[in-house]
Amino acid sequence: MRIIHDRSVVKPIVVAAAIAALFASIPPRRALAHDEPPPGSGGQYTPDTCVQGHHVCGDFQPLTPMHGAEGVHAGLVWKDRAAMPKILYWARFTDYKGIDVADPAVIQAKIDAGALTDLKNVNDFNAAIRGGDFPGGAANTFKKLVYGGFNIIQGLSQSVPTRILGELQHDRAQLFDISHPDAFKNADKFDTVVLDDSDFALNAAAFKDAGQSRGLHYNLYCSGHAALSDGRLVMVGGHDMNSNNGLFKVNVFDPNTERWAPRAQPCTQSSWRNDPFGAALFAADPAAKFFPGCDPLVITSTQPPDRSDMKYARWYPTAIALPNDTVLVLGGTDQDATIGPSPVPFPNLAASDAAFRASKVHLVVPEIYDPRTDRTVQLENARRLFPVYPQAEVVQTGPGPNDWKVCAVGAPSVPLRADDPFLHGQPFSKFDGPYDGSTSCLDVLAALNDPKRNEAGQNHWTHVADVPEGEDYCCATASLTELGQDGKTLSHKLVMFSGKDPVTRAPTKSVRMIDFSDATPAWERQSDLIQTGSFYKAVALPDGKVLVTSGKDGVNRRPDGTPQLYEDRNVLPVQMFDPATGTITKLAKTTVSRGLHGNALLLPDATVMIMGDDRINLVPPGDRAYAPGDPDQGVANGQIFKPPYLFSGPEEEAVRPTIVEAPHEISYRGHFDVKVGGSAAGIKSVSIIRTDFDTHSLESGEKYVGLAFRAKGNPAHGVLRIEAPEHPGQALQGHYMLFVIDKAGVPSVAKHVRLKADRDEDDDD
Repeated sequence: MRIIHDRSVVKPIVVAAAIAALFASIPPRRALAHDEPPPGSGGQYTPDTCVQGHHVCGDFQPLTPMHGAEGVHAGLVWKDRAAMPKILYWARFTDYKGIDVADPAVIQAKIDAGALTDLKNVNDFNAAIRGGDFPGGAANTFKKLVYGGFNIIQGLSQSVPTRILGELQHDRAQLFDISHPDAFKNADKFDTVVLDDSDFALNAAAFKDAGQSRGLHYNLYCSGHAALSDGRLVMVGGHDMNSNNGLFKVNVFDPNTERWAPRAQPCTQSSWRNDPFGAALFAADPAAKFFPGCDPLVITSTQPPDRSDMKYARWYPTAIALPNDTVLVLGGTDQDATIGPSPVPFPNLAASDAAFRASKVHLVVPEIYDPRTDRTVQLENARRLFPVYPQAEVVQTGPGPNDWKVCAVGAPSVPLRADDPFLHGQPFSKFDGPYDGSTSCLDVLAALNDPKRNEAGQNHWTHVADVPEGEDYCCATASLTELGQDGKTLSHKLVMFSGKDPVTRAPTKSVRMIDFSDATPAWERQSDLIQTGSFYKAVALPDGKVLVTSGKDGVNRRPDGTPQLYEDRNVLPVQMFDPATGTITKLAKTTVSRGLHGNALLLPDATVMIMGDDRINLVPPGDRAYAPGDPDQGVANGQIFKPPYLFSGPEEEAVRPTIVEAPHEISYRGHFDVKVGGSAAGIKSVSIIRTDFDTHSLESGEKYVGLAFRAKGNPAHGVLRIEAPEHPGQALQGHYMLFVIDKAGVPSVAKHVRLKADRDEDDDD
């Protein structure tokens, strides 16, 4: 088998003979429901118990190959006045191509040696990483010259090698054009293990490189994200050197140009471009430790300064767009890369880079990025300690345009150690948990305008409520706002799915909701999820309900001591949360387990794209098509879920309401008109959903806003007069999907609208 260097070329991939024989015997899909295990597979997958039909359970579509990388970070991006968005997504090493990190020749050799047939559940492709410190590993180049010798072969770098060898030729950041005619072409496959080169060729034309080839110079793995009002995406922080080491950088992606804002290029990247794998370097000096003048342990080699830099380097920060079109940055961690890697060989993971890892700190100073000046400002006076990726939400707190705050979840309520640097004025803390659900709100404008803004302090925060569970690095959220006449707030709810036991820190299945519009907001317990788990994904739907997907239980044994089976560990059914009743309903089951590094996005056709997770986790032991499990069989893919509201019967698709005409831009206060097909009397509700960027649902990016409306004139004319939000604190400026939902609960296809503060209002009747 030859290595593929072009997505358009289809070459056969070596697939386990047993798997090929198994699937050759499977009848066409119409004769075998995709929610049943393939005959003779031996997996632990059981038939779906939601059998009432698609109008009750919803329906999963076949798998969609995802090119270049997994969707650890993902979001919709809009060009001005575009009818449809694209999906921007990436995984680790966004500033390099797969070929830089993994050696296809080693992968090929492993395949030839039986890596896909040995049934050993071993990640043979680990040896392909350029920097492997184990027998059979590739040359120790990328790890040494780019990452300073740190053990990047641990963890997520294992996801770069793939049996779809042509994918290594492309950026680790991608743009997916979901409106392209080939976007969702498939061969009707529902199991990761049977996807091959031919499947990836079907939809390859819908994908485009969007990383280093479009001007990105930094690894935006575990950065914070926020969408500006004009659609540009702001990425703060990220990953440098090894896990937990932060970036100072603020990177900006423009959907109109599909390019990244100019930033200084690190010499580690430019040197690698000029001399891949250090061929010329080592030919001249076999003992060379780094490119000339480019020591990866020196910060200017990996992060040359830009005027937009934050003062504090951050990994896993939260970034949240503000009503004044700036971006607030909270939390994150950093480590001291100058310590260097541990000399202990890689197999001794317990001691690997121990001193470097021990330097981890949590940043406590919020920063504000202003895109108008491309500068950041520090709020030294409003310090607060948070876990990684704290949940944060803009809340309108009064009747005026400046009456808003940012409410964040997760600060510790336990006393810190007396020697913690944070208690002695330092901008960081050594505290690393446990955290709980303490919720406080920051008056950003007061902190920003404070004459003592540059003096260390813990001011401008107001405690609001507590959750009696840990909420650190665990919990999907959904933001749900309902507005009434004149754009007044009726409710502003934040829902949090799962948590951590306050004593054991084990995942729970609790659902809690707070309404910030209440006189005394409090987290209230709702019905439980169907299964204990962490890393759920939550997607607000056009009708105001929330789809909850994925999830994994980190406990390996049942209460009686017996081992957990595949469906104990992996939450396969999607679930629906109804905020009106606080109840959870189980829907259809997926065929692919996805965990922490997956994602889920609402699309304009009101379906949900469920995607990602590390390639090495997509075919675990107990997999319904390949029971032994094998990391090497995993390939990046996504799957469309059609919620029940898209069906009128067990197999019948519902007739949708239509938006015939709507404005491209809407403004605050007043109203706007939308023409629908048929009578306005057939419309039950109207909503706008702000699109943003997301990191495995740990940030509440997408926001649902329900709007009040009435028929304008004769309902038969089909014109709706819709009340606009009153202030940006209720609905941030930016790009939204506008939906109408009919009396049967069926949503339209969305119309793209932009909510702006500077548009002249049209108050005609």
